[in-house]
Amino acid sequence: MMRERTLTKHPYAAIEHRVLDSAAYADLTYSARSLLVLMTRQLTKDNNGHLQATFSYMSKFKFSENTLTRAIRALISHGIIYRSRSGGYQQGAAQYAVTWLPIKDKKGLYLDGFVSCAWRRWEPIEKKTGPQN
Repeated sequence: MMRERTLTKHPYAAIEHRVLDSAAYADLTYSARSLLVLMTRQLTKDNNGHLQATFSYMSKFKFSENTLTRAIRALISHGIIYRSRSGGYQQGAAQYAVTWLPIKDKKGLYLDGFVSCAWRRWEPIEKKTGPQN
C-alpha cells in the first residue's frame, strides 16, 4: 500500500521550548497562553513586529475585551511580547513582536525599548502577605 504524499507545506505556530520552559511562561494565565498561540499563528519569516491582537479577530476565539486587555498586558509585562506600534483612532491596530525572534521589517515600528528574549529577565512580584501570627 502506497502512502499518499502531500505537496503543500502546512504552516504552524511555533513557540520555542526555552520560552515554554521559562518561569515567565509558567506564571501566565491560560488566557495569556492562548493569546500567545494565536499571535504566533500570524508569524511568517519576516513579519515579527507586525503581529496583531485585535478584539474583532480575537472575539471569535471567545476573548472578551477585558480578558484580551489583561492577556496582552501580561504577555508584555512577562517580556514575551513587545508592543512595537501603538494603535488607536485613525492609527490602525497596535502591533506586537515576540521577543525570541528578530525583527526584520522595522519600518513604522517603535523599537527603542525592544529587548531580545526579555522573558529571561522576568522575575515574579512578591505577593503581599498578611500579618504574621
